[in-house]
Amino acid sequence: MTVDYLSVLNKKGSGLNITQIVDSLVEADTIPKKNMLSEDKATKETEISTFAEVVSELSSLKTDLDSLANSNKYVPSSANSALSISVSDNSTAKSFDSDIRVVSLASQQTLEFSGSSAYTSPSASIGQGTLSINLGTWATDDSGFTNKSPAVTHSVTVDTSNNTLQGLAASIDALSGITASVLQTSAGVYSLVVKSAMGVDNALKITTAQSALNDFRADPPSIAGPQKARAADAQLTVDGVTVRRTSNTIGNIVSGYSFDLNSTTTSAFRVSSSLDKDTAYLSTKVLVDRLNVTRVYFDDLLDKGVDDGEAGSLAHDPVMGSIAKKIRSITEGGIIGFGANSKYFSELGISTKRDGTLAINETTFKEALENDTTSFDAIFNSSVTSDNTNLVLNRNSFSSPKAGTYAYVFDSSKASSPVDLRSSLGGVTMTGGTDLVTGQTYYSATSGDAMGVNIIPQATVASATVYVGESMIDTMDKYLEQILASSGDLERRKTTLNQDLTDIEIDLLDIEDKVDTIRTRYLEQYSAMESAVTSLKGTGEYLENMIKSWNESDN
Repeated sequence: MTVDYLSVLNKKGSGLNITQIVDSLVEADTIPKKNMLSEDKATKETEISTFAEVVSELSSLKTDLDSLANSNKYVPSSANSALSISVSDNSTAKSFDSDIRVVSLASQQTLEFSGSSAYTSPSASIGQGTLSINLGTWATDDSGFTNKSPAVTHSVTVDTSNNTLQGLAASIDALSGITASVLQTSAGVYSLVVKSAMGVDNALKITTAQSALNDFRADPPSIAGPQKARAADAQLTVDGVTVRRTSNTIGNIVSGYSFDLNSTTTSAFRVSSSLDKDTAYLSTKVLVDRLNVTRVYFDDLLDKGVDDGEAGSLAHDPVMGSIAKKIRSITEGGIIGFGANSKYFSELGISTKRDGTLAINETTFKEALENDTTSFDAIFNSSVTSDNTNLVLNRNSFSSPKAGTYAYVFDSSKASSPVDLRSSLGGVTMTGGTDLVTGQTYYSATSGDAMGVNIIPQATVASATVYVGESMIDTMDKYLEQILASSGDLERRKTTLNQDLTDIEIDLLDIEDKVDTIRTRYLEQYSAMESAVTSLKGTGEYLENMIKSWNESDN
């Protein structure tokens, strides 16, 4: 017990232990608030720490999902090492069998300019003037040259800034579709080597009106001197049909596959691809197991404690509840853009158990995959497809068209030049053109929800339906990227919690600062009371003594 020396010395006071009373009143005024704030502080610190764990878990989930995106469901094979095959687009790949023979490989035209007298240094001085470089095709006997259509012509000016062998090489190398370098061919001897892009139609003709640059001519009949290798197309037969391409990497013969030509063959060999249900099941099982890890983790965090009375650390956090709900809806909701109807996990034998986790039935999965691979793609492989096989579709890697169904319309009555605007997608006019490599007509959606979709008609198609499908994994990846961003929901929530924690700490300091003020106020009040009691007692004693004196006088 605190000794109140003031009360002990002041025998005429109230006799109350003022110090003890004041201490008790101060504690009653501050301790409940301090306890409440301390509990709130501990809760906020736990929530902040837990949100850091949530960020780690969702970052891990994003990484794991990225590794599963674009999972193969087909296994391609080639019976000859002359051709290598790989899946380039899992969403459009199908089973196939073909007999292929590689007749020739694509090559670049190679020109070597060694000069009328040997160049002894990369910085050897050359004449000045202008070189004209045309792209096109040389006749088989090199007697004539046909320009590309539309024509592609480059002009290279040689002046005091670049009139060296190395300077000219740099100027030519800067041109699109042409490479140039200085090559040391022997000790102290150098040549300018110029190469075209691959393909017979990408050969080069170099002319000049200045005799000072005649050493760099490549035109009839001077082409025979500098030409060391002719430009050529790749040629192969696919089931007896002759196919030509300008590259040895070919991605548009069998939809969804890429061929790499390595050497020529004298006879045909089998190239095929078949559905691999075991690998597809394994990928899906890994996905299900990984999603369950996050589901169980979230269930523990959001547990209201109804069963055991122990609530999760974020049981009442609205942001965490919203995130968990959104992630669950992405996996359990319909996936659009993979045909006329939405696709669901359940179509592949994936179900939700009573405890909220996912389960997969292997037999059901493989039977469903055998009948239709679209549901598998809806989970793993974003795609752009059409109900008309005469439309070849793809999308730009830098664009993200909105998932959904779009109407494609081709109006042949509209003008096709100078810019082809005859096609529309989803009611928005597409921009058309001709691919300079393949010569094929294409249409691109450059605005609207379908922006980034490209269509290459293989025949005239008046109308068709185009499906833009965003896989579940890609949808989840976008959402996770959004909430994990520095301006995302998780960072905003952590900022709010940190601000709440700061406010609590300030309130605790305020309480400590107010203790002395409260104590002083109570002491002043009780001191005043004690003074009043002392005064009243003094007055009482005076009156008692006066009355006693009166009584004694009367006697």
